[in-house]
Amino acid sequence: MKEIYIIRHGESTFNKNYNEFEDPYLFDARLTELGKEQANQLSENVNSLLNNIELVITSPLTRALDTTKIALLQLIKDKSIKCLVSSIHRELLTTSDDNGRVKSIIENEYPEFDFSLINDQRWWIPEMEELIELKTNFSIDTDQYFKKIPFRESESSLLKRVEQFKQFLLTRPESSIAIVGHADFFYYFTQPHDLPLNNCQVIKLNLSLSDSKILNPIYLTN
Repeated sequence: MKEIYIIRHGESTFNKNYNEFEDPYLFDARLTELGKEQANQLSENVNSLLNNIELVITSPLTRALDTTKIALLQLIKDKSIKCLVSSIHRELLTTSDDNGRVKSIIENEYPEFDFSLINDQRWWIPEMEELIELKTNFSIDTDQYFKKIPFRESESSLLKRVEQFKQFLLTRPESSIAIVGHADFFYYFTQPHDLPLNNCQVIKLNLSLSDSKILNPIYLTN
């Protein structure tokens, strides 16, 4: 049994400005001041909440990277553990904020983290046949393209990533892992449980080694 802690990022500028009728076009949205405060508050409790962890894995979207840096970096240093950046559990791509930045840029901005798992510069674009050119043609400005033709990730693509991420976790040698990520991905990851997540909320759960089922979810914070 793997012990897993899932942590949603702090409030982003997109979270603050989004309404269901109009995308505010906040690509790779950053944390708001409230989001930074939420991450700081989490940092004050991580020693008690996450005292067993042996590994941190974060999404490469900036709101998750900044949440990890603010809330967990001191713990990572104190425990001398790795922080891996994985695009497998990036957010379901539906709106502008789910579009990321190329690996070379974010890797330079966050030298504290290990980006070796990401091989694709445009890691946020789904592995869907109709989007292959966007992944490989660097003359295309993907943000401007999205404004004209808002591409989406299919549910089948997301479900494939969910299973891929579970298998990745099961292959890791660590028994206790903290994961910083996103509400929609975590919603699918934790099925059949319905586990809504507030910004910077922490849920502890178990991942079965035999069948990769999610077991015993417990909210550790409000």
